[in-house]
Order: sequence, then structure tokens, then C-alpha cells
Amino acid sequence: MYDRLPHKFAFCCFALTCVTFLFGTVGCQQPTGPHVADLDPYVGGRPAPMRPVDRPAPPPPKHYAGGADNGWTPPGGFSKRWQCIVVHHSASDKSTPEGMRDYHVRQRGWDDLGYHFVIGNGVKYPDGQIFVGNRWRQQKHGAHCKTPNNHYNEHGIGICLIGDFDAHPPTQKQLASLARLSSFLTAKCGIPDSKILTHGGVTHKTACPGRYFSLGPVLRIMSARAQAADPDLEANFVTP
Repeated sequence: MYDRLPHKFAFCCFALTCVTFLFGTVGCQQPTGPHVADLDPYVGGRPAPMRPVDRPAPPPPKHYAGGADNGWTPPGGFSKRWQCIVVHHSASDKSTPEGMRDYHVRQRGWDDLGYHFVIGNGVKYPDGQIFVGNRWRQQKHGAHCKTPNNHYNEHGIGICLIGDFDAHPPTQKQLASLARLSSFLTAKCGIPDSKILTHGGVTHKTACPGRYFSLGPVLRIMSARAQAADPDLEANFVTP
């Protein structure tokens, strides 16, 4: 039995040598073709360059008719203090809301613009555009119509039209905006049309808002709008 062991050992060594040769030449041999990193990832050709997508331009921003871009409703709601509207003119065609505010603060020593609203004339502020002052947003008393008991500052809404109406009348857009704004204020604050007043009509000490200004056209426009059952004035949007 022991004399056969050398032959079996030799056979096993031969078989192991064959297996090692087989795996060494086939099983672990690296392919000779191109590497994956060398291949073009776009099979069938590269795609065409991407073009930017044409998108429609956004619509222009909307603003309230008359130019009251921030709306006329105060953030905290309407105060119950308002009993009348007092109309003024700036006595200069070149006035601006910012310039009047600067004059009121620096020269008069007031805390802000004295008026609640300002309406432009098209010279340095757009014609008919309504500027909403901080006093209105805060529902704060005015500084525009001094009387002994200060009633018209405490309870009057001050509206100033830019222009010198001792020299010429207001523009048609100014009158239309004043009528629109006054209609809104009388409706929201419960002010009768009879309480739309002028500065000079209250104090009898000034010609403001000038000899070429009359409330008649404003009241007629307001009456026509009321008879036409104009929809909610503040929701009357227009685009430029």
C-alpha cells in the first residue's frame, strides 16, 4: 500500500499545476479591449446643445385707480375720529410729497407731513396720483387746518392737491382722483358730502385752495359715480 503513495502524490501535484495554469490564464486575466472610462457615454451620438426656454414676461404690477399703490385702507382699520375732509393746495406747481414733508419737519417742527393725502399735478409728481401719508396709515391727527379748538386737525382728513390754484385750476385728473378718494372716504368713515370742506372755507383766513378751485365739479363727479353704482372703489384696479 505504501509503495503507491509516490504515484498518488505526483498525480495530485500535476492536477494542481493544471488548475493553477487554467485560472492564471483565463479566470483572472484582464480583458484586452478598451476600458470603460475610454468609452463615449453618448451611444448613438451626442445630443444637440440645449436652448433656453422662452417664457412669457410676467404681467405688469397692478395699482389702485388714482395711483394709491398701497391702498387706502389703513393697516389697523379706520378710526372713528374722522368727521370731515379738508381740501388744500400746495401753492406751488413744483411741490412733491417728500419736499412738503421735509419742509413741515425741518421748518415747522412737526413730526411728519401735515396732510393725510397728496394728489400730484404731473410736474414733479404724476398727474392724479394719490400719495398716502404716514398720518393716514397710522390714523393720526392732521397738521393742516389750525383753529382755536383744533377740531379740524383732530377730526379732519387733510387732502392737498399739488399746484398754485390762485394762478390756474387743478388738472382734470386731480379733480377725478379727489372725487374718487372723497367717495371712498365718505363711504368708509361715514362722512356726509356736506362735510367736504376747503381750508379757507373753514378758517376764513386764507385763500387756500386758491380762487380757481371749486368743490362743485368734485361733488358732481361723486354724485355721478354714486348714481352709476360704481363697484367697490378700493378694488377698482387698473394697469399702467
